[in-house]
Amino acid sequence: MKIAFLVRDLCHMGGVVSATQNLAGALAERHDVEIVALRKVRDESYFPLDPRVSVRVLSDMRPHSPVSDVDDPLSGKFPLIYPLNTGAKTPVVSRLAELRLLEYLDTTDADVVVSSSPRNTIMLAQARGDYLKVTQEHSMPAIYATDIKERLFPAYRSLDALTALTPEEVAAIGKQVPAVRNRLAVMPNCVPASTVRATGTNKVVVSAGHLTGNKNHALLIEAFAKVHAVAPDWTLRIYGHGAEKNKLRARVEELGLSNSILLMGQTSPVTPEFGKGSIFVLPSKREAFGNVIVEAMAAGLPVVATDADHGPRNILTDGEDGLIVPRDDVDAMAEAIRSLVQDDGLRLKMAAAGLRNAERFHERASRERFEAIIEEALARKELPRHATARVDREGSVHVRVGALPPSAGQADLVLRKGAAAAEEHRFPFSAEGDAVVPWDAGLPHGTWELTLATREGEREVALGTDGYGCDTRDLLAVELPRPQGPSLAVLLPHMHEDGGLRLRSALRDVHAEVGPVRVDERTIAVRAELWGARPAAGAVVEAVHRRDKERVLTFPLRDEGDGRVAVDVDCAALVREHTDADDKEVIWDFSLRPEPGAPRVQLAKLATDVLAPINVFTFPRPVVGETVAAGPTVLTRAVRKSRRALGQTPDPLPPTRRRTELRPYFTAACQFAVKTVRL
Repeated sequence: MKIAFLVRDLCHMGGVVSATQNLAGALAERHDVEIVALRKVRDESYFPLDPRVSVRVLSDMRPHSPVSDVDDPLSGKFPLIYPLNTGAKTPVVSRLAELRLLEYLDTTDADVVVSSSPRNTIMLAQARGDYLKVTQEHSMPAIYATDIKERLFPAYRSLDALTALTPEEVAAIGKQVPAVRNRLAVMPNCVPASTVRATGTNKVVVSAGHLTGNKNHALLIEAFAKVHAVAPDWTLRIYGHGAEKNKLRARVEELGLSNSILLMGQTSPVTPEFGKGSIFVLPSKREAFGNVIVEAMAAGLPVVATDADHGPRNILTDGEDGLIVPRDDVDAMAEAIRSLVQDDGLRLKMAAAGLRNAERFHERASRERFEAIIEEALARKELPRHATARVDREGSVHVRVGALPPSAGQADLVLRKGAAAAEEHRFPFSAEGDAVVPWDAGLPHGTWELTLATREGEREVALGTDGYGCDTRDLLAVELPRPQGPSLAVLLPHMHEDGGLRLRSALRDVHAEVGPVRVDERTIAVRAELWGARPAAGAVVEAVHRRDKERVLTFPLRDEGDGRVAVDVDCAALVREHTDADDKEVIWDFSLRPEPGAPRVQLAKLATDVLAPINVFTFPRPVVGETVAAGPTVLTRAVRKSRRALGQTPDPLPPTRRRTELRPYFTAACQFAVKTVRL
């Protein structure tokens, strides 16, 4: 199998580059692997790369390179599709790199293309190739910039598999993008076995990472100062560089520990330095994984780490191969380090456990874990994803996906709604790929997403459709109200704007279906059919203020017989209730009460094949004028003030005409409403 990893570049020191190169090398044992870099700005990567892995560079930005692209006019232009880096004055990824990336994605012979960054994922999702499209999230998508999330989350739906570093992050992505929760898998970073072994006898504590606020070396310095007070012969070495360096050095000097806390600077590779230590400490505030933890374990160091979301707790076993302490707790960290400093047996015991436990992140385990994800994605890719839906004359919905592949076994049509997607309903597919959602299945009111899920292995894919995929002709022949059960039970299949197949269920025991609506400057006359109840004396229609539910206008309901009711809404009453304290626009939602004290019943348009009545059933918009006292202006205030100064009585302000437009409409939830707008 040919596997391609898509990266921005290999020219910076970071966990994503290291993890990508490590996994590529592990897979090269059994596969043809290449890394596709959008740009190259330095001769060598900071991390070793297995020679069996080939590297393809799409834009070479090294001036001294014989194949340099520096002089290409497009190398200085911003891309048109590739997401920009906010605030960048020059393109990080150029238009030249973008064009070559698009060509690569269209022509590659890879079987699997893997993205390791959100921007590359957005590009990969748009590719037309039939290869497996996989993304590896090395961070937390919830913290990405809004402009990236707005493009990234929809892009997830076009991918065959998504991985995250921890179970917590898999769950988080599943909540943010429910449609892909069955394509998610945990894939920790690959960290190779180390050739370095610490003896555990050197009185050195080691830490490594960028010197930034998130890595929180300031906390470590304060903690080590407490350790130094009881173990002055121990030294702390901090490897790395960054914006916090001068601040950290100043604090070390202030504590008088310049000989005991050493800022070692950036060292690449840093792993050989771990052999000089006996304890490793990671004080981060946030850590999606923490490659360096595994590197330290593999070098034979026990680890003290903060409980930073979510990496350390998914690597370390507290009390076995390391100690996990609360974030931002100087005393807890100091006590953990002190316990290892003063107990040689505990330190060596944890070091040995770390060596064993680190193996689950090494090459073989990582390769097998990733191969299993790819195997599962290939099996899932065989499942049909295009469906048609037809409503019969009873109102049941027949969903067809075509013959299921042998690998699918038995499968179900699964319906879920809501971001949490806790509730689901299943209907079996036949071997020919047909499933039926009965009209009387009691599917709760709302809109449901449709997926196909195998019963064995629980592989699942979202079902999509097209403009010809939903046949609702016979829905018009369904007899309503229903003679038994809920009076309103209507299933309406439709294509969502993202191409997914959805099913709207309208299910109500009591329902008021809006019929003709006639509008003039005096009255909004609404006719409706009341199902599941009969109007009694005192029946009313209520208009509820959208923003202030305590404000309610009441209009008498007329019983016209045979289940038909009517109400005449006084336009002037709506206009009067639009007070100066309100905004320019006020919305009134209409319901009826069939008898005093009875629950409200929405006036709605649901017994129809029209998904969005707001765009179909439109009404005149009368403008009502009224005479009101004019409010003072800057000029009239000045005139009145000058008249008072002269002992004169100011003239009364003349009345003025105020105009209000009334806009009857159906809301997104299909409820009848009226908006009043001051002109």
